[in-house]
Order: sequence, then C-alpha cells, then structure tokens
Amino acid sequence: MAVRTIVVFVFLLFLLSKASIVLGQDEKIFPDSTSFVDFLISQGEIPGLQFQLVNSSGQLLIDSTGETGSLAEFSAAHTLKNTIYQPDSVTSTIQYLIFSEPYTFEATQEYVSNLLRNGDIELLGNEIWNGKDLISLASKEIYTPLLSGNYFSYFADLKIFIVALTISLFLVFAVLMIVFMLVFKARRNHNEKLKALYDQYIVGPLSEILFEKTLEELESLSDEELFKNFPEKQLKKAVFEQVLVERIIALNKKMKGDFKLKLKALYKRLDLHTVSIKKLNSSKWANVVIGLVEINEMDLTEGLSEVKKHVNSPNFHIRSQAVATTLNLSDSVDLSFLRDQTFPLSRWQQMNYLRIIKFLNSSRELHINTLFSSENQSIRLFGYKLVRVLGLVDLLEELEEKFAAVSDEEKIEIIKAFEYLGVPAQSSMLNDSMRSDNVKLVTIAGKAAGAIGDDSNAKIIYEILETSPVFGLQLVLLRSLQNLNAGLYNQFITKDSDSDLQRINAHLLDPLLQDV
Repeated sequence: MAVRTIVVFVFLLFLLSKASIVLGQDEKIFPDSTSFVDFLISQGEIPGLQFQLVNSSGQLLIDSTGETGSLAEFSAAHTLKNTIYQPDSVTSTIQYLIFSEPYTFEATQEYVSNLLRNGDIELLGNEIWNGKDLISLASKEIYTPLLSGNYFSYFADLKIFIVALTISLFLVFAVLMIVFMLVFKARRNHNEKLKALYDQYIVGPLSEILFEKTLEELESLSDEELFKNFPEKQLKKAVFEQVLVERIIALNKKMKGDFKLKLKALYKRLDLHTVSIKKLNSSKWANVVIGLVEINEMDLTEGLSEVKKHVNSPNFHIRSQAVATTLNLSDSVDLSFLRDQTFPLSRWQQMNYLRIIKFLNSSRELHINTLFSSENQSIRLFGYKLVRVLGLVDLLEELEEKFAAVSDEEKIEIIKAFEYLGVPAQSSMLNDSMRSDNVKLVTIAGKAAGAIGDDSNAKIIYEILETSPVFGLQLVLLRSLQNLNAGLYNQFITKDSDSDLQRINAHLLDPLLQDV
C-alpha cells in the first residue's frame, strides 16, 4: 500500500512538472493564415527564415535589377511580388525557406509558433494574436529568473534587502528566544534538584544541634567541628547557602525558647548574617526585601544602620519592610524615621505598623507624639489613630492644642479619639466643628457631643436641627440631643410634626432599636 502511494505521488509530481510544456504545446498562436501573414509583415526579420519568389513551375523570378536572391523580410518579398513584371500567363508565389530549405506555409507557421513559445523572437510592439496580448502569451512560458549570477545579486534591490533583513532578524531572535528558554528551564530544573538534595543533607546536622547540644556548647563549638556538619566548601555555594538560610528561618518561626536562641547563634556562627546584610545593597528590590525579612526574623541588630537607609525608599515593599524591621529591632523607638517619611501610608501599612507598635508599647518608649509634627498628613492621621487605639490619654491635651490649626480630616480623627476614650473636650472644639460646612465633620462632632458634650453643645444641635438637615445627620443629632438634654429634645419633637422626624422619634424611643 505504501509503495503504491509513493508511485502515485511521483507520477503526480511528474505531471505537474510537465504541465507548462503541455499547455504551451496545446496553445495555438496563429488561429488562421491571415494573422500569420500580418505578423510576418509587422515583425520583419525572423531568425532562420527567408523568402523568395517562384513561378508556378518552381523557377525563381528575377526583379528589374536581375537579382534572384532570397529576402530576409516578408514585407520585402510581398512588395517585390506586386512590383515585378509578370506576363498574364505567369503567376508568382512566395516560397518560404527555413535555413535555406524550402518549406510549406503550414510548416513555416509552426516553425514561427515554436520560436514564439520558446522566446527566441524579440517582438517589435504590442501585436495581438488569438485575441490575447503579449502578457497573456507570456503567462504560458516556463518561468526563468530575471536576475542571473550569484545569490547576492537578488539583494541589489533595496526593498528586497529590507524584507530579507527583517525576516532574518525575526528568525535570529526566535532562535535566540528558544535557546534562552531551554537554557533557563534546564538551569531551573538543575537548581530545584540541588535544593532538594541540599535540604535532605541539612536536616540531619540541624536536628543534631537543636536537640543534642546546649546553647553554651554551640557557642563554644570549634570551627573545625562546626564545618564537619556544614562543610566550608558547601557554604561557599550560593544554592546551598540559600537552602540553609531558608531552613533556619523556617524553623525559627516555629520554635520557641532555647531553640530560637540556638538557631540565631548558629546563624551567626555560620556567618550567614553577613549574607543577609549584603542583600540590602542589591540592585534587585526582591533581594533587598528578602534581606530585610531575614534580618527581622533573626534579630540582627548589627544590620540596623543599613535597614534605616531604606525606610524612605520609593519602593513600597522595601519601605514597608524596612519600617517594620526598624520598629522591631530598635531599643528606643522615637518614630522620627516614620515621621520624616514623604510617602503616604496605605491602610495595609497602618495595620502592619499598628500590630507591631501595640506589641512594643508595653516594653518600649515609643514617643507617639513625634508623629504629630510630621509634614506628611497620612503620618499625622496615623498618630491620632494610635492615640485612640493605644489609649494614650496623656496625649489628648496636645491634640486639643493642635485642633484649631489642622484640616477637617484630622479634626475628625481627633474628635474620634476624644469620644472613644470618653474624655470631655472643650465646648468650643465641638461647637466649631458642628458649625462647619463639612457634613462629615458635623456628623462626627454631633455624635461625639452626645457622649462627651454639655448643654452648650445641645443648644448648637437644636439650632442645626431647625435648619432641616439631611436624614442621616438629623438622626445622629436627635440621638445626641436626647442624651444631652431630654427637655430640648421633647420640645423639638412636639414643635415639628414632620413625618421623617416622627419616624426618627419612634426609632429612638423603641428600646429594641437603641443600638441600631
């Protein structure tokens, strides 16, 4: 079956290769004798073809000059035939000579047709035969390249050169990309295998040190004995070093007590702390963050000076981790490094820093009020939130002094701090806020007045209610007025029969909806 398929395929290829020849032979160049004669007259000389005049008996006729030679052009023979003297009884015809041999009209026509098919005649104009122009005739010819010579002659044309160059560059880049991907994948697979191998090798020595040696024995361990478990030659390999660091830090997160102290001591004995500190000078931000995490996890206070260089880094991840590390490692945290930050704090950063500061607040003096003087508004707002969350009542007086000069957004945070801590504020602070054009500030101040306000605040609330504020603000103010002065509240309710007002009143008087 396979042999039969191959034979058929070869036969089809042969037919295709001969198709142009078959088409050329079937095509009839001159459909009739008239078109052939017209071509001979217009073309002039044709290679290998000559003409002469003969009579009916085949004898050559002579012209007025007495010459009987053959003629190269059909038009000349035709003119001679019309001008030569002939008796009435003598008829002359044009004889066709192909390479000096006489042939019939039909044979001559076929000879000229073959010359046209083979391209052996240089045509003299745009003659048309068989209703087709020369372009249609040429389409039947077998293709032959216009340019001859070596391959470089094809690139003489600028357009061809540009196209060829573009294709070449594309192929080169494609090959380079494929090679790069193959090399990258091979190296990655190799590193993964090495990491798995080194990880198995490291588990044994680490377990021995953690469970069989005390902290004092580990610190007094000689370098020779230490390098038996962790060969110095292996420590110089980047992959082994990376696996060892990752394994120690992973154990440090899970262990407690003496185990953590042993891991940190081993980390320094193996000189891995210098590796972590060197990462802070890397040009890749990911490596810098990894170095900061390692320094933070292993409590490497010797790297604190390098860490502080990154607390105002333009990179969000570096800046966040550097601030967190500085907060954890500093013995006395005055937060001046955080105060001087020029980048705004995101909510995620505030939550992260708050978690650390809450943990350190009981053991270290943090100087939260340092943040109040920051030129960065987000830092100041974070400081006000810390006062509220940490319950720093002693700093409220300082906030009250700053209140008049700060923005509405900061006033809102300061009022929230006073309300949350339940410390009465100056009447002017709440009254001025409730007279503001900022609806949010008025709402927060009105809500706080219900908890820490006095009668002067109640009068301001009554005045605002008479202006028919929006529903949400009206609900907040009525609740505060009810808490501050029940007499004024009832007076306002009976004075106005507005449906919304009566709904709010019913809501506030319902014990089931007090906290809604």
